[in-house]
Amino acid sequence: MDMQIDSDYLLPNIEQHFRVSAGPGAGKTHWLVQHIKNVLYNSKRLGKTRKIACITYTNIAVETILERLGTTSEHVEVSTIHSFLYKHIVKPYANFIADDFGLNVERIDGHDEHLVRFKYVKTWIEDHPNRNSLRHPFTINQLLRLENNKEALSRWLATISYKISSSNNAEIICSRSEAFYIQSNSQRRYLNSECLDILEPNLLEYKKLYWSKGILHHDDILFFSIHILKRFPFVTKVLRAKFPYFFVDEFQDSNPIQVSILKEVGAEETTVGIIGDIAQSIYGFQGAQASQFTSFTLPGIVDYQMLDNRRSTNRIIDVLNITRTDLVQNKHRNEEGDFPKIFVGDMLGAYVEACSHCQREVVFTLSRDNITSNAMKRGVNGITLNNQLFNELNNSDSNSIRRNTISACIKAIELAREKKFKDAIKELYRMYRDITDKEEKKKQAMNDLCLLLSNYNTYNSGTLYDFHSFLKTNINSSIANLAKGKAKTFYETHSYQQLAICVKIPEDMSFHKTIHKAKGDEFDNVLIVLKEESNLEFLLAPDLINNEEQRINYVAASRARERLFISIPTLSVANRAILSNSFQIKEV
Repeated sequence: MDMQIDSDYLLPNIEQHFRVSAGPGAGKTHWLVQHIKNVLYNSKRLGKTRKIACITYTNIAVETILERLGTTSEHVEVSTIHSFLYKHIVKPYANFIADDFGLNVERIDGHDEHLVRFKYVKTWIEDHPNRNSLRHPFTINQLLRLENNKEALSRWLATISYKISSSNNAEIICSRSEAFYIQSNSQRRYLNSECLDILEPNLLEYKKLYWSKGILHHDDILFFSIHILKRFPFVTKVLRAKFPYFFVDEFQDSNPIQVSILKEVGAEETTVGIIGDIAQSIYGFQGAQASQFTSFTLPGIVDYQMLDNRRSTNRIIDVLNITRTDLVQNKHRNEEGDFPKIFVGDMLGAYVEACSHCQREVVFTLSRDNITSNAMKRGVNGITLNNQLFNELNNSDSNSIRRNTISACIKAIELAREKKFKDAIKELYRMYRDITDKEEKKKQAMNDLCLLLSNYNTYNSGTLYDFHSFLKTNINSSIANLAKGKAKTFYETHSYQQLAICVKIPEDMSFHKTIHKAKGDEFDNVLIVLKEESNLEFLLAPDLINNEEQRINYVAASRARERLFISIPTLSVANRAILSNSFQIKEV
């Protein structure tokens, strides 16, 4: 049986592998910081060149831990896993495997999200060794010229990731469930299995087209890290020598490749500790598996469990305990608090109602997807929003310079408006292909961004066609005109705002976030925006162990300290009767 501890408990043996299981609000971050300080004070294995590695999931969590560590943080390397692996494995040792994977080491400059560039897709398919086996309705010409097929290919390739192979190496994979386009009747049409069977075995060559330009995507860091460690075992020894302690927060969200790397490091010399909660595993789309937390093992690992909830009021904890069978949280604050509330109707009405209950206090909204959270920021009803408009722009406008300029500027503007200036500048870099000097690129990007932001009211309420005209007049006079055809129709029938709400905001600091971006955070007042009644399943028929969608909504509910609200479009009489025991229900 796991030993039960609270967030102030100090482990008696700092040299022993451990696993701490703790529900939301248990004080995991507080416990981890105290443990790190305990190790710093008592360890005989640290020094100027030997540090504690502390891995957490987001940059916000990194900053939180560094702030709480204070001056002791100089002996601790706090980082996200991708940043850690890039700094300590990929950057110093990538040249060892560069020839094998066609990697242009000299041009590598960090890592980013995978943005499918169709010019690479075209090259890949035209050079594919099995291209002559492609048959109607997916011949080479049909795949590369028909807009619907291009959309399906782009969706499919955007899902590229890696899994652990039977030889314990990284193997490239793609999600076939995303290889579709949307027909005019809103139905999905998929690339057939024969087509994908032909293309799939050569996916590595597709990735090499990016690597040859020094372009690395986030998951490429995992791919190269495990290949380097497998081929050159001394690199693992170097990691162990540099980091005698390796602690991982939010372990349940780890990719299996990360888990494999951690087992290699912890096999000798390095003490490993993992902290997490299987019910908060919500990154399955990145390969995370909830079961990894409980199945992870190293010799002599000791298990601990934290049952307190220090965050929420009693009535919110009652709701959380309804959803779980594996863990019942103790009410540490022991304050009854307000009854959680369900508002039935549109999401903007629910937000107004939640704000009225909280008087002058801020209400944070948490949504399942990016476009809904952006719609909440702008006061737009999110039921009929289209989150695929950037893909549709790519498929509607055959002029790559024009569409890339439009896309880059919209993304840069919206990122800058959320104070993400570094990301905004990076987006604008894509427009300056003819500028080779990095400083000149940066200067140009900053000038253009200032111009775009200072004139925001000129174009923000107009059509995409109006925005194109503004860019041509003020940013780049050489971008092509919109004379006629499919591209002009798209630009005239879509607004700037429709595209703007599709922009993904990393580390969102606004009052309206996606649930994933709120992970690890907490707020006094939370409104969960659900799109349909079936999303209430996490309360009506809970199965957090097997259902990630339920876990996502559980995580959202557990962010609330004082007041919890849920917005739902409809609610049946039967479900209303079930939920009325735990919620006050009101039409809005």
